[in-house]
Amino acid sequence: MLKEEKEQWNKLRDRPFKEKLSYFWYYYKYYVIGAFVGIICIFIFIQGYMESTKEPSIYVALINSRYMSVAETSLMDDYVESRGIDTDSAPAKFDISISMIKDSADNASVANSQKLMALFQTHAMDVIISDAWVIEEYASLSAFSDLKALLPADLYEKVQDRLYYYTFSDGRTVPIGFYGDNLPKIMEEKAYSIENPPIVTISGTTDRPEKAVDFIRYLLEE
Repeated sequence: MLKEEKEQWNKLRDRPFKEKLSYFWYYYKYYVIGAFVGIICIFIFIQGYMESTKEPSIYVALINSRYMSVAETSLMDDYVESRGIDTDSAPAKFDISISMIKDSADNASVANSQKLMALFQTHAMDVIISDAWVIEEYASLSAFSDLKALLPADLYEKVQDRLYYYTFSDGRTVPIGFYGDNLPKIMEEKAYSIENPPIVTISGTTDRPEKAVDFIRYLLEE
């Protein structure tokens, strides 16, 4: 404490508390505000870190959807409620942030392409819904699961007439998705257009295939 401040404190020693408080606030308010902001930042960082370390119950990505905000749809909230998922301990992730333009090298498209590749590599995603060109572009990397091998018979029967196939360089033709333009849970909220129907897929790198299958079951439920 500076000499001048010490002298001032001595003068205030016998003064009323309100006067002391007024003096303290006048000289130290910026320190108090700074400390308060610092505490808030630390709290937000810790809270964010704790959330990021929780194992998600499911991760669904809608690529190139028309949604600007998750508030525009109740798709994930309805799924969580129907399955009784405790999102406090196992958050359900609904990613609508990935948007790319075909054959474009603009910064946003490149960044989102890199993000999508990272999500595949880290086994983060379970269900991916997108327009066809994105599915086609990543299919050669074995980015999507073989639905015939993964879906139970009752679900496969429901989608077998709407399957989306990809032919690999070795000649294999595999059903890696199905057209979702007849799914009310997606189309009634106009997430995608009828002219550019979405393809529903299961990530080829998912660590939660049973969760992905259950989400597709939910999409197909009446």
